[in-house]
Amino acid sequence: MKAKYLEFLHHTLITEQLESPIVSVAADVLVIPVTHPYVRKTIGAVGAEALTLANGQPGQLLVVNDYVDGGGGAGSITPATCTGFATAVLDQAGDTFVFYYVDDTVGWIVLGAVGVAAQPVLTV
Repeated sequence: MKAKYLEFLHHTLITEQLESPIVSVAADVLVIPVTHPYVRKTIGAVGAEALTLANGQPGQLLVVNDYVDGGGGAGSITPATCTGFATAVLDQAGDTFVFYYVDDTVGWIVLGAVGVAAQPVLTV
């Protein structure tokens, strides 16, 4: 039997589209915006960036990509509310996390992670 409809019983998937779904975030800017579904983050060249991720809207998908890596830094994303992990680490250009915001109790969960050299690190 084939499924004809995809139905979310408890959440509405947010599908509104901005003029551009992509936002670029410069090196040393430590806030990951939740205003766009796709974030291209440049990681600074020296040291680690302690990145923050605010709560989103229930049903929100967010892709965060290490778009440009300065060569020596890593970006550790720490959400305000999350389940299943504490931080997600962007270490190499091309590393990508896909987050889904459930609600203000569960917060962000990780739907997927892709790494160029190795699987990106999640800490618990």
